[in-house]
Amino acid sequence: MGEDLKLKVIPFFTGKSFDSIKDILKDKKAKKLLWAEILFNDDINWENYKNWIPEDYRKACIFYTNFRYLFKNRKPLPLVKEKIDNREIRRFEEIYRLLN
Repeated sequence: MGEDLKLKVIPFFTGKSFDSIKDILKDKKAKKLLWAEILFNDDINWENYKNWIPEDYRKACIFYTNFRYLFKNRKPLPLVKEKIDNREIRRFEEIYRLLN
């Protein structure tokens, strides 16, 4: 996994930079934001990592499916039709507002 990660969401909310998915997975706060990084940052080819981070990738796909009208200019993610917990929607809205 030698791809250079150009993260957007995780450094913004943690104040830290990470060089690899392994480093993100070791950091509790960064790990909690990984789904949002996948959703809001299509500069990284997440297909390369989805086997390492299946839960986060799936969660990003669920958000994408529910809010894809907000992501017209991003590479599409697979559609996963599932409801989102209201607490998670508040976090999504916060991230969306701060990044857009």
